[in-house]
Parts: sequence; structure tokens; C-alpha cells
Amino acid sequence: MKGIRTVTRRGLSISTKTGYIPNLGVWKPMAVGMWAWWLHRITGLALAAYLLIHVSLMSIAILKGPELFDSLLSMLMTSKLFLIFDLGLFAAVLIHGINGVRLILFDLGIGMRRQKEIFWFAMALVAALFIWSFFRILPEIVR
Repeated sequence: MKGIRTVTRRGLSISTKTGYIPNLGVWKPMAVGMWAWWLHRITGLALAAYLLIHVSLMSIAILKGPELFDSLLSMLMTSKLFLIFDLGLFAAVLIHGINGVRLILFDLGIGMRRQKEIFWFAMALVAALFIWSFFRILPEIVR
């Protein structure tokens, strides 16, 4: 493609459109699509890790008996740190879910020419929903 130079090093093709430019030793800023890609991957990994930990802890608690399960649940539901962690989990779900809808629209051919605007709209929607949820749970945290 015109304007994109590719450098081959050890059999790997390195595009110099964004990212590290080997000849100059500088970074070019990432395009919005690349930020969306990274956010989607990172939140996906975080959600997968959470799911693994959640299923493991719940399985162990159930296998050890109802007393352990009840005490674990009551400890978690009264912990301020757990509520803050829940907010982070909700942020990851929002980012991953809304970005996933954006990607489905692109797969259907909708909005391909307006990716930047749609990404920023999606992130504004994430921010609005997160701020709303933050103020809904804040009284429980400061209590």
C-alpha cells in the first residue's frame, strides 16, 4: 500500500504506519481502531480470569459445605474492597460488551466509514453508564 513502509526483520513483517518505527527509534501514535482492539483484548482476558477465579472459589466453597459458602458470601458482600472490585468488573463488562456490539455492526457493514466517531460514542456510553453505576454504589462504599 502506498504510504506504508514495511520493514522485515528476522522473517517478521513490521508495519511502520503505527507503533514503533525501527529506523527512527520513535513511536507513532496508535489509531483509534488499535486502541479499540487493545481494550477489547485486555478486557476479554480480565473477564476470562475473573470467571476462572469466580468458578474456582465458588466450587471450593460449595464443596467444603454450606457454612463456608455462607461465610464467604457474607464476607464478600460486606467488603468495601469487593465493591470497588465489582465496579472495575462492571467497567470491563461495559467496555467489552459495547465494543463487541460496535464490532458486530462493522461485521454487518454498518458504520465502517465512521469508526472513529462510533468508537468515541461507545466510550462515552461506557463512561456515562459507569458514572451512573458509581454514584449508585458510592453510598455503600462510604457507609
